Amino acid sequence: MSLKFLSPSQLNIKNHLAMIPMGDLADHKIENWTTADLQPYISYIYQGKFIDTVFGGLIFNPISTRPGRFIYPLYATFGNLANIEDWKLAIDNLFKLNFNLHAAYLCGKPLDIWVSLPYPLSLQNNFGYADNVNINFEDENHRFLALKWWINSFLDRWRSEVHLHSLLTFKGFTWQREAIIGPDNQLVVNVNKYIHDQHLLSMWLPNYGSNSINDWQKIGFDVTCINSNYYGNTTYDWKWLNYASAFAKFYHTGMQINYGKGIVFSPNHLIDYLNLGLPQYNSYMNDCVIVYNFPNQNLKDVFTNNFTDYIRVYSFAKGIYMKVPYPDMPY
Repeated sequence: MSLKFLSPSQLNIKNHLAMIPMGDLADHKIENWTTADLQPYISYIYQGKFIDTVFGGLIFNPISTRPGRFIYPLYATFGNLANIEDWKLAIDNLFKLNFNLHAAYLCGKPLDIWVSLPYPLSLQNNFGYADNVNINFEDENHRFLALKWWINSFLDRWRSEVHLHSLLTFKGFTWQREAIIGPDNQLVVNVNKYIHDQHLLSMWLPNYGSNSINDWQKIGFDVTCINSNYYGNTTYDWKWLNYASAFAKFYHTGMQINYGKGIVFSPNHLIDYLNLGLPQYNSYMNDCVIVYNFPNQNLKDVFTNNFTDYIRVYSFAKGIYMKVPYPDMPY
């Protein structure tokens, strides 16, 4: 059996994908991303000049559309449950003039685009009418109907925005939940089949150890990237990068890199992610689908406040990163 990471060349996708959260619980949230927000993700900026590219694709992840309402499942019960108006607004926001997808286009570089699907929370029994059906997510069939309606609505809008297509290539949809619980199994299978019927790809970004990871291909995902759960200041130490890498090679998935800010993140956690991706360690720097997350910050913050780390992220994405030592490094 060949122990290899999932390669982007297998699926004809650009590698090094950045998560773009549209909204959050935190005060610093960005719901509508400008070209200034996105440019550091897309272009390597040095001394005010755009001298190279950075990431090959962006994953737009709708989280909130109105105050006190969250599409993202982990936040859904912090306010009123999202309904069809929120799902419609998510599409409107994605295509808002000069923001989000339009802003990515205005950055002027070819990109792969992925979009996260809203999650049909089963607590919502008064979603609204979609395709002439009064949707109640307590009904499993209605959950699928709502997702089909949203996929079709998004794709209709995408096809109408023809000018975006010269630079942006829409690759597919991402499942929002990091774990697939029992009641979601058949829903995921049905949704992934429908996505494939549209000649598109389906992505999942689970935590290491989540349910159904070993069956990710059987339930219809094309791209799965593992979150090692390593942040630096928790009980999950740097060795979890090794564990997750071994798991990812065995199950032929990609990897995630987390570079966050806050109490759970140690000062050197980014360096650990990058060092341990080198060929002499786990070798996910080369020929492995990688998704980058920036919890509690964004890459523009990093570019502005920690340019050295910005260079490190860029060099890793380009495959030219070299090991960085720090005091008491344990490997």
